[in-house]
Amino acid sequence: MKRYLILVISVFILNSQAQTGLKNVVWVLSKIEDTKAKTSINLNHSHSILKFEDSTYTGYGCNGFSGKYKVAGSKINFLGGMKITDNGCGNPDDYKAENYVLQNFIQLEYKQVGETLILKKGNEVTFTYNKQKPE
Repeated sequence: MKRYLILVISVFILNSQAQTGLKNVVWVLSKIEDTKAKTSINLNHSHSILKFEDSTYTGYGCNGFSGKYKVAGSKINFLGGMKITDNGCGNPDDYKAENYVLQNFIQLEYKQVGETLILKKGNEVTFTYNKQKPE
């Protein structure tokens, strides 16, 4: 019984720690790779951001977007009902990046390496975010 309780507590703590690394950080989109379409977008001066709170996320590219998410292991499920503003885009790369985000944020695998967050949709699309540096 003690072993079972320790195992359950350990799994809960590890899952909480994984989610905590995502939260309360502003993630700035730096690169999108699409192996299927053979496309790579480098966003050196990106304004595309993503931020996770307890069960909600917010983001901004050309438009703002928000919704609910759930983490299960190494997967992030972006739940239905994403809210999006409609402001338009001036920069073609920002527009293209935003379209990739909006079309592919359903269920992604994630990995955090230091100050880099990598979101993957299978072997097709990879989003690379970097932790925003204080100004």
